[in-house]
Amino acid sequence: MAIPQSIEKNIALPGVEQANFVKYLTAANLPISNSKTIAYQSLYHFVQTSDNTTLATTAKFFTGTYDQALTNFPGNNFVLPQSQHFLVTAIQAGGWIGSSNTQQTPFTRVSKGFAAINSAGVATNTNNSLFNATYDFTVNGIVMQKGVPLTQFDNVLLTQQRGRFELSQPILIPSQSDFSLVVSAKGNQTLQFDRAVSDSLNGLWFELIGIGLI
Repeated sequence: MAIPQSIEKNIALPGVEQANFVKYLTAANLPISNSKTIAYQSLYHFVQTSDNTTLATTAKFFTGTYDQALTNFPGNNFVLPQSQHFLVTAIQAGGWIGSSNTQQTPFTRVSKGFAAINSAGVATNTNNSLFNATYDFTVNGIVMQKGVPLTQFDNVLLTQQRGRFELSQPILIPSQSDFSLVVSAKGNQTLQFDRAVSDSLNGLWFELIGIGLI
């Protein structure tokens, strides 16, 4: 298993990343509670985009109806608790397939990345509807990322880093912020992850990875 870059940095320079995080929050004039601790954080959300009758052209993450079976977001909504700020340094994403029988587990297969099956065939006729899809990431009405292609997540590494997009500029999500990540299909395409699977649920998932005051 590969060690995440953030942890590698922390091993090389212990405490530096945490100290820089505090400086980042101070510079942003955000309150820092002494009752909180600094820790690595990961927040994910799974969204259904198709079944045997419906095909979505957009998918909205970290907003809308809260379902604890589909997210690990703290609390019962998609708002960070007071004084819990989150600095996103990487995003990991992919697709999933689930059973249409709601009595079963919602996921039968979860994949990292969207189109890169292997180095020989990046896009196939079973999943290339996602090849031109993009996403926008908005925090408090400010667009932090716009029109980022899903192919950004399609490295072919056979490690835990597969499907991961390391951000060149981190994204700060202050506590109690309104934020969302919206995926949009292009042209007449849809957001069906795997066309070869019939009578099943298809969906996408996104995971925000970084350091937080929690």
